Amino acid sequence: MTFDLEIERDKVREFALAVGEDNPVCFDTEEAQRAGFPDIVAPPTFTVTQMWKLPVADRERRLGVSLDRRRVLHGEQEFVYRRLPFAGEILSAAMRISRDETKRGGRGGAMRFVTYETRFTDAQGEEVLTAHYTLIETSKDPGA
Repeated sequence: MTFDLEIERDKVREFALAVGEDNPVCFDTEEAQRAGFPDIVAPPTFTVTQMWKLPVADRERRLGVSLDRRRVLHGEQEFVYRRLPFAGEILSAAMRISRDETKRGGRGGAMRFVTYETRFTDAQGEEVLTAHYTLIETSKDPGA
């Protein structure tokens, strides 16, 4: 599944504020340029905003995944960077399911681990980063 993620200057600033980032390269273009960047830099976890572009039902349908959201937990998240994204660029993203396996669990019964992988590239086709996030679906309510 592919889509574009625009790195908008105002969204970068809003996200930086929301996560408590205080590095001036995330807010001030001149500071970013002094540090060697073409524009303000998106904080390291900024690409999680991809989720706002892709409604859950649409994403799952397109990737062939079906999770019972009543039993889903956030398991893990990882970002592997070649460089940080900066305002003004549009990243091309390719999302896929890199892992979908079920393991034996305890109180919640079997647990299904689904890892989404999104590879982001720039206008030249160079890899910027790869993001992984894992969701865990329990087979029953672990509180029961």
